[in-house]
Amino acid sequence: MTWNTDATCTGPTPSPARVIVLMGGSMSSRYILSQLAPQVDLQAIVRQVPSRTKSFKQIWKRSKKLGWTYLADRLLLGLYTKLSLKKRAEQCEEYRQVRAASEPSAPRSLQVSSINDLAVVELLHEIKPELVVVLGTEIIRDKVLAAAPRFVNVHAGITPLYRGSHGQFWAVMQQDWANIGVTLHIVDRGIDTGGILGQARFDFEPATDNLLTLLAKSAFHGAELLTSWIHEQRGDFQNVATEPAPQGTSRLFYSPGFRDYRKFEQQANELQQRGVAVTQPVAEPMQRAA
Repeated sequence: MTWNTDATCTGPTPSPARVIVLMGGSMSSRYILSQLAPQVDLQAIVRQVPSRTKSFKQIWKRSKKLGWTYLADRLLLGLYTKLSLKKRAEQCEEYRQVRAASEPSAPRSLQVSSINDLAVVELLHEIKPELVVVLGTEIIRDKVLAAAPRFVNVHAGITPLYRGSHGQFWAVMQQDWANIGVTLHIVDRGIDTGGILGQARFDFEPATDNLLTLLAKSAFHGAELLTSWIHEQRGDFQNVATEPAPQGTSRLFYSPGFRDYRKFEQQANELQQRGVAVTQPVAEPMQRAA
């Protein structure tokens, strides 16, 4: 325990929380980590780096469920992102800040192909963190969840309405302007179903926003949610208050494909031409979901 020397403060200030971060390799995860690290006692970083074979198998598996064109759609969108969306995203201030973030170091670093690797369980048992922060990993299984007292996740989307991948993108596709945002929630056995610790919403800007800028805005606001919540908890991560879930149907979405994104662009262009404010519904929501 450390003590605050400010004469106006009569109580002790808790020591920084002992934290382990489980993260994927995205730019958004790196940015959130960069904002988190100075606020906590960062004990270890576990990076999930799946092999290309594993990543392709995941897309192949979803193609069986969503249709075989999904595979081609994902590949085309990946190419389109590299050739066009990255350059256009530079117009967004949040994107530039997120892209420029450098990844901090930690006393321990572990790289795994699966976040559910036994080595992760062993590391959690050894370090005994007060809090585990999850940033863009695969679904965490019971054996890992049982190894630490509290896991929280920064999810790019408003849960439980937009669970899964790219929740802000699908909110735009649904023309659900009131629910474009990011959620901080407890990690449980479901997919983005844990208790809500905080949510932040932001506007959709048809002239400049694309798939990458929406992710960057989620990272930008998600980092603020996470660090503010940790500060407010003052080291007590067991007695946490959760927020009521927003009204609506809980739905699980997958990553969009190229055809989905072309519809997104068409909708954004129509909004610009009509000069419609994006904070209010302008039409009946579309019903496409995965």
